Amino acid sequence: MNLRRFTRDVRDDIAEIGGMMAGAVDGYRRELLELGEDPARTRQGLVAACSVMLATTLALLFHLEAPWWAAISGFMSLMATGAGSLRRGTLRMIGTIAGAFVGFVMSRWLLYDQVALCLFLAAVTMLGVVAMQVSPHGLAWLFLTITSSLVLLSSLDQPQQAYSVACYRTLEVAVGVASAIITANLLQDWHADPPPTAPGWRHLLGQQWPAVLHGARSAISVVAVIVVWILLDLPQVSGMAISIAVVMSAPAAPGGLDTRHSVAIRAVHRFLGCLLGGVVALGCLALSVTSFPWWLAMIGAAAWVGMHIQVGRHGVGYLGTQAAFVFIVTLVQGSEPPSSIMPGLDRFAGIAGGLGILLIVSLLIWPTDAEQAEAR
Repeated sequence: MNLRRFTRDVRDDIAEIGGMMAGAVDGYRRELLELGEDPARTRQGLVAACSVMLATTLALLFHLEAPWWAAISGFMSLMATGAGSLRRGTLRMIGTIAGAFVGFVMSRWLLYDQVALCLFLAAVTMLGVVAMQVSPHGLAWLFLTITSSLVLLSSLDQPQQAYSVACYRTLEVAVGVASAIITANLLQDWHADPPPTAPGWRHLLGQQWPAVLHGARSAISVVAVIVVWILLDLPQVSGMAISIAVVMSAPAAPGGLDTRHSVAIRAVHRFLGCLLGGVVALGCLALSVTSFPWWLAMIGAAAWVGMHIQVGRHGVGYLGTQAAFVFIVTLVQGSEPPSSIMPGLDRFAGIAGGLGILLIVSLLIWPTDAEQAEAR
């Protein structure tokens, strides 16, 4: 009986995921068919393209270590108004500076103790995810988590590089934030938006308990990725760090993540966006484009399409964000247009592997809707 029930549950889960993927692909197709129809969305997409291209160019001129992180910062710091972009960029910058400092300080002990490292990453992940849901300054808390995790994981193989990694991550985000603020205030209207409302930290053991549970499950997911990566002896630890950063830096899903269905949809959109953005990026790499203007234009086009889908009306905004992220990370590899597809293929494989593990873990550790109903 238990085996039969297990088989039925697995079959139902596979059917549910298949339906989610079909719906996501259909929504993605509809968004693409609407490209250029809405002047407001078109303008926002063009602002994103200009911001990402400016951030990428400046990062290369300054010989920064990870220009892709500057490009993603230029994308994610944008809001619909100049004032909104300034506020978002400021919070991102504050969180990045704090995270770089925390990551560097903790690297003296944690990089030599994998158990302590996992415990710290679990704690800081839980803090960032909970803060994103309850604090009006949640974005700063989230990027404290992201940056400290990036510094520690990127220095795992070479602990002596923790200081330079912390400095470079801060500079890369500064370039991306500056590019977004400059572009937004040149090309968008400036008007102050009302400050975001947030429930606050007071009722974490009461009304905000679902946020705490979400943070705990997110922490388990991140640690599971690290453990599986180490046990399987997978290459490129930096790929794991990129996977976690790309996942956590995306905007929160509307409506919350208090049900298994909403978590599953977000995980499917995350993985599907990774596949779509990565495949397109690998196709562009296969063209062997060595002209800097054309290479930069491809990056800008991906940012435009990604922003168009992110602010779209068909419920697949997170898929568009994830696709743009992975496209940028795969295509932007060094100080010039890539001459080989292999580094991009390795990076894409690492990101897809990390996201695949997160997809499986998210579905395993989240209770079903029936289980949640029984708990109530």
